[in-house]
Amino acid sequence: TLSLHDALPILLSGCIAENNDDCFKGVPLKVKLPAGISQETIKDMSLYVFDDKDLLLDILPVNSTEPVNLNYPGIPTLHCVALCNTQDGTMLVSPLKKGDSCSDGFISLKPSVPTRAGKSTFTPPADLFYGELTIENTSTSARIEEQALAVSRMVASMNITVRGLELLSGSGGGDYSLVVHETASRVDFEGHYGGAPASYQFSPRFEAGKDYKIPPFNLFPTLEENKGLTIDIYRNGDLLRSLNTDSSHQPIIPVVGQTLNVLLNFKLSVSVEVELTEWGVETVWKEYN
Repeated sequence: TLSLHDALPILLSGCIAENNDDCFKGVPLKVKLPAGISQETIKDMSLYVFDDKDLLLDILPVNSTEPVNLNYPGIPTLHCVALCNTQDGTMLVSPLKKGDSCSDGFISLKPSVPTRAGKSTFTPPADLFYGELTIENTSTSARIEEQALAVSRMVASMNITVRGLELLSGSGGGDYSLVVHETASRVDFEGHYGGAPASYQFSPRFEAGKDYKIPPFNLFPTLEENKGLTIDIYRNGDLLRSLNTDSSHQPIIPVVGQTLNVLLNFKLSVSVEVELTEWGVETVWKEYN
């Protein structure tokens, strides 16, 4: 016969070898990509698992094709945060270790070379995806329901075409650059944007008579709702023109998950055209001479 001392572990675990329906087997969790997003878009995926006090238990590499098993018995709820495309070196990810709080988690832009204008310029972010889910961690039945954690895109995309730049500057030569400002520079593990105001600088080579193009780049949204971007055009370090509305006097606002196409046209009169398209779709601006 079993003494009480021997029987205690069996009673506590509620788990008997012959009938292990009550054994805790963990909770299967699958990360779900948004519709229309291919597996190829996602280069890396990390799952941060926090306990009921929002302290870090684990960081797990995951993918969107198979579930990961979360086996943390005795913790009533699990708070999971999934991040995708954070490992390509373009962004800084807070180095969390076990026991750190979820509120210390963030992804931020990396500073780039400072502009002459003295604004803090940053490297555009990667195609960042994020999602979170809180799970009741009481799964003891034999039929465990798979949990789905949905992630979504956290950046906007933008491209700029400048037409007739030599007419603005009165000169074909010189070193031109564009500065786009300001957006958030970080996003925390709750999905909130913040940080110091960020600018992005681009200096492609200019050829007179040709469109001056800034190819698509990613950016965080602006810090204040309904506050648009400003686009500054420099030649040899001197500010030529600063634009912050389109020709209808509307602010130039990037939208997360969409592409913002901007045409700055200095032929005849100054016009600024803006068109929002689906992610990755570029507007072809027609010539009207």
